Amino acid sequence: MTAKRFIWKTIKWILVTIGIMIVTLVLFVAGLYVYYEYFWQEWSPARIERITGVRVPDYTITGFSHGNHAIPNDFNDRFYIEFKAMPSDEMFDEIDEMIATGKTAWEKDGDKYFFSVTWGNGLPAPKGERKDGEGMFSIAITRGEINGKIVAGD
Repeated sequence: MTAKRFIWKTIKWILVTIGIMIVTLVLFVAGLYVYYEYFWQEWSPARIERITGVRVPDYTITGFSHGNHAIPNDFNDRFYIEFKAMPSDEMFDEIDEMIATGKTAWEKDGDKYFFSVTWGNGLPAPKGERKDGEGMFSIAITRGEINGKIVAGD
């Protein structure tokens, strides 16, 4: 084998390797984007307020688990949250007033508060959510506790 042929084969091998690495990186980044856009939904306090009518304190996600996927492309994910500040009694009093009027999806069992909504397939979407899509959202919080749980799905 001549030196010229050896150099050409080496350059060709290096270019193929770099090409494979670039394609792999692009597919990885695209996969992360698809996962973030379509499977991981950000549930900011402002979005929760728009849906539930109650502003919850800022929080951090302390745990996450995928729910069962009964139908392909559907998901039901659980976000375990910890509020950055203890939810105020005023917030819970506001929820109590909403429950008393009967014009809310909030429910109460002792000190535990639950909100759940489903939309799509003929059910109207909450304010600000896609009207042509379908989904579900629920939140469970307890008076006097700093932790809660959000369940969201599509």
